Amino acid sequence: MLDPAMLGRGLGSEATQLVLEYAFTELGLHRVDLRVLAFNERAIACYTTCGFVIEGRERETALIDGRWHDDVMMSILDHEYHDRYS
Repeated sequence: MLDPAMLGRGLGSEATQLVLEYAFTELGLHRVDLRVLAFNERAIACYTTCGFVIEGRERETALIDGRWHDDVMMSILDHEYHDRYS
């Protein structure tokens, strides 16, 4: 269950930054990408804060409760990560 008191505390950004650190420093990845439902504005803001860039939108890819929703594709590259966090 979602606890509204936990929102806005930066926990999502912190978790995302830890995953990116592992991906780029330990695994040596060149690129990390993701898909997020377009109506999830909090997640998109979190990912943007962490350095992800919006690459595009796929229209009506997810059927949820009888309604179609778009996906937003985002990514961050290794040099973008290192420029931001080094």
